[in-house]
Amino acid sequence: MEPNRVWHDPVVEIYSNLITPGVRCSAEGYDLANRRWYCLKVEAEIEDDQLLSSTIAGHLRQYYAANRKEPPWNTIRMNAEGSIVTFDSQPCDKVNRLIRKSLCYGHKPTDRLPTTAIDNLKNLTYISRSADRCTWNNNQDCVFKRIEFDVDVEVIEDEIQTRETLIYAMGQMPSTQINSILMPYAGKDLESLVRNSNADLPLNLTQLLDLVRGVRELAKSGVQHGDIKYWNTVLQPTGQGSGLAKLMLIDSGSEAPEYDGDARALGTLLLWCLENALALRQDRQARAIVVAAASALVNENFDGALSCLSTRK
Repeated sequence: MEPNRVWHDPVVEIYSNLITPGVRCSAEGYDLANRRWYCLKVEAEIEDDQLLSSTIAGHLRQYYAANRKEPPWNTIRMNAEGSIVTFDSQPCDKVNRLIRKSLCYGHKPTDRLPTTAIDNLKNLTYISRSADRCTWNNNQDCVFKRIEFDVDVEVIEDEIQTRETLIYAMGQMPSTQINSILMPYAGKDLESLVRNSNADLPLNLTQLLDLVRGVRELAKSGVQHGDIKYWNTVLQPTGQGSGLAKLMLIDSGSEAPEYDGDARALGTLLLWCLENALALRQDRQARAIVVAAASALVNENFDGALSCLSTRK
């Protein structure tokens, strides 16, 4: 992990699981939160990806809690019972899933970005999980965005084209006018709020109801957000500084790898909100309502979730 990176609670996805009958399984897992690949080798046949994922995440949490830094290893080896665990490092090309596509920013074959080593990026300043501000190529002020999978390349190319279109449009405006961009949201994402408030988010059922209602409307229109997570959810204060803040989803349009769909992801988000909102946890009725709504969303039942959240005796 680069020195400026912020450690996040691991979110591990299993991308492959090679099982050798009667011998062991070898799983490749990617920590989406901290951008790193891991290999888990178990002397047993395990087909449950969730179990493999939670095993990797558990060891990552345990190491970070004890050492306050990223683990130096990328491979975990266990016996069938899990009573013997060892850690070691394999070469990155044995564990990481390499990106084989190149990034094209134009229509000509020569319009390709050159490859640069991470050491050439200076003065890295953390912006988000996947982006940093930095200086590069003779101290140019830049934003460095990580491309993690081949499927990300097309998305980044679209972003580059959008930027070029925006620059062209702004360049056509008379010099007597002021160019500006109106941002559609403000506020902090839930992950940042939890980090600064000791897991006590100021959330209630009304805010969760509005969020579920909004995602359902997207689904009815045939639109999928594609990456509903707590770090992509912003708590936006009201314009007057008083009244109930709103939950808003950001960073839509690019589907995350192994994504289970908006409904199920939203159900997981509701349970995360329950875990990190003291007022909801301590209210027995509210807690039961959120759990029931999340269960409905796991079954892709938006109407059932809305019915639960709308019920308050």
